[in-house]
Amino acid sequence: MDKTQALLENVSFPYFFIDHNLRILTSSLISAEGVFTELLASEDISRFNNLLKKNESGIFKLIIGNSILPYRIYLEKDEAAHYHLFCFPLSSEEEKLRKMAEHMQKKLHRVNHQLKEKKKHLNTVKEIKETVLISDYSADAGQLAGIAHEIRNPLTTVKGFLQLLKPYLLEIGKEQYAEIAIEELNRANDIIYEFLNASKPPQNIRNEIEVNRLIKEMEIFFESEAHIRNISLSVCLCPNNPIFYGDVKQIKQVLINIIRNAMEACEGIPASEGKIELKAKALNQKVYITIHDNGSGMTDRTISELFVPFYTTKEKGTGIGLSICQKIIEGHDGKINVQSKMSHGTVFEIELPMIINNSY
Repeated sequence: MDKTQALLENVSFPYFFIDHNLRILTSSLISAEGVFTELLASEDISRFNNLLKKNESGIFKLIIGNSILPYRIYLEKDEAAHYHLFCFPLSSEEEKLRKMAEHMQKKLHRVNHQLKEKKKHLNTVKEIKETVLISDYSADAGQLAGIAHEIRNPLTTVKGFLQLLKPYLLEIGKEQYAEIAIEELNRANDIIYEFLNASKPPQNIRNEIEVNRLIKEMEIFFESEAHIRNISLSVCLCPNNPIFYGDVKQIKQVLINIIRNAMEACEGIPASEGKIELKAKALNQKVYITIHDNGSGMTDRTISELFVPFYTTKEKGTGIGLSICQKIIEGHDGKINVQSKMSHGTVFEIELPMIINNSY
């Protein structure tokens, strides 16, 4: 109890621990008691109940003291159906960014629709699409660059909280979880900076990367999400543990994007039947990383458009992710191969040059 109280005293943001009836059991706010929904703006109560069902984050207005302010609430459900709620204040600059992002997405959808109409008359539509949309996106990204430091504020808060938790994770032998989470926050910070400064050439830092270690880190990173989604996540490591040369942050960005897509593809199949396998192998002086899911699969048309910027089949997707992934892998002198069949699943195979060693 002393450790818990000491931890809460150091938390710089509202934290709540509630039961399945939404009663507040513990909080970083001394005055907080009763039912958590009493702290929500009335128009947000039904949305919050939906948030618990989906186990996602969301933006809600909290009544704390005499103020009603927007917070981004992240939740974590434990085995007893209790919830940890982490509430990070949403600054006015972040709200401005969110509105600008929504405007940019609507604009991109409109331009994308216009380009599809021109496809009937232009054989070079893909080249035009990439040139027009990427330049348009770069212009909008330049406008966002001025508030990049504001986006980092919640990331810094989360990082600080993880550092506070690290000693307690060490006691139960789970320190690696905090280390990986902090490393991913640092990577997210770098991605935000590069995204908002897209017009500037990125400074790639390349080192030797052990493929087996990379696969294991991805397994740890996604094991909680896979459990929540009732997906079986398995790995198959390469006996020789091949090494390739690259920017580890960029390679992780590619893997996270593809694995997350695989998890979303498994949402349409019966519970507990979703499967994702991460596999590494070495062949003919090449390293291969394979992500295989048994999800919904893709049509031939979708596969042909898969890496075209801003092409997407998702309702809320932007279509940016895979086009960036392809450019990253091509920048590492590699390539991405895709095989898919409707209702049978998809295989993404990332091929990269291997560092040759006599032991292989």
